[in-house]
Amino acid sequence: MVKTCFPVLFAALLAMYSFLFTPSYAADDAYSGTVNIIQGQTRLMPYPGVNRVSIGHPDIANAQPTGPDEILLTGLKAGVTDLRIWTDSGEQIRYLLKVVDNSWVQILEVANIVLADVEGVNAREENGIVFIEGRILREQDIPIIEDMKKKLSKEVGSGTVVFNIVRPKVSLQAMILLDVQVVEVRRDDLMNVGVEWAASAPGPFYELLGEFHGVLDFEKYTSFFGFGYEEGTSEPLTEIGSTINLLETNGIARVLAQPKLVTKSGSKAAFLAGGEIPIPIRGGDGELTVEFKQVGVILDFEPVADPDGFINTKINVEVSAVDESVEVLDIPGFITRKTNMEMNVQTGQTMVISGMLQAEDSKAVSKVPGLGSIPIIGELFKSRDFREDTTELVIFVTPYLIDPDSKRNKDMLDYASKLSNDAS
Repeated sequence: MVKTCFPVLFAALLAMYSFLFTPSYAADDAYSGTVNIIQGQTRLMPYPGVNRVSIGHPDIANAQPTGPDEILLTGLKAGVTDLRIWTDSGEQIRYLLKVVDNSWVQILEVANIVLADVEGVNAREENGIVFIEGRILREQDIPIIEDMKKKLSKEVGSGTVVFNIVRPKVSLQAMILLDVQVVEVRRDDLMNVGVEWAASAPGPFYELLGEFHGVLDFEKYTSFFGFGYEEGTSEPLTEIGSTINLLETNGIARVLAQPKLVTKSGSKAAFLAGGEIPIPIRGGDGELTVEFKQVGVILDFEPVADPDGFINTKINVEVSAVDESVEVLDIPGFITRKTNMEMNVQTGQTMVISGMLQAEDSKAVSKVPGLGSIPIIGELFKSRDFREDTTELVIFVTPYLIDPDSKRNKDMLDYASKLSNDAS
């Protein structure tokens, strides 16, 4: 998404102009200070008691009093010259006048546009030089910075642009654990985990367990061969704790899958519980090829941790199954529901997704051979409670920041070690 940089550019220019006409002492004692102006700009320089002025190189700048208390300065071309001022009291003051090339204005504007979505890197101007500096927080932003360097190589060589970028180190990359639970819960008992959606409203729905920190949205979707859905809602809820385990123990809920995915900040993680269905495709030349369509529960994640410990996560969810009731030319249709969202949460907060499958979906595909063997989907569609619309498929996603010494990481290592020992 491209963001306008005019507010940023205006603020930068405003700050610079306030600096331009504040005389500062130069290293050379012959000058009382340095005055900077921009090529092509005309500005008033406050100077009480001014009587007359003189410029050493009139081709670089022009100066003339416009009254007893100010001087009109005009930058004609980039360069350095003398500015002499005589006051009513007979005092003579000498300043170093620098006219700065204005090419940095456009460079700064473009840099701000390019860097709008790059975290940790900013562009600023100082004395006509554009500084692009900061620390790259995500690996996917490295090509953006490298491409910018390449396109501005001429300006870098001339000193108009300076890059001061710290590249990410492997040791600094935050690791994120995504604890996912796919659960079948009795619809009447959803309130026991804080979920209280209207039974008559279409899904999918999203809920955040804990304090809400972001805006969640999803696009309306309609499958060519299947069903679509309308928009849903989101609101804050309480923490989930160990409620799922308690509900499972009491027979109120059934955990269908519980994958734990680990990825580094800025990278992707995916989970597929299902399979692939071969689809014959006949080309224009009559040649028959086969493509495979994934069915089941498909989850794609892209989490990014910021320096404050918040985790921004992009989530794509797709739940699909074969629907031979809409078969076309011997090619089966699919019941497909998918959504994508982006959320900001603190480590340990839980996002809940529901309404991805409904009872009528199971009725539509109840005669499909082999459906019961598909993980999660098959279990659901074999469930009498689900077919009678008394249970709901709910997906819980909880991201955690972890490191090698964190308890959650050690628990996973211990569990993996136990599985290895049991298998040997």
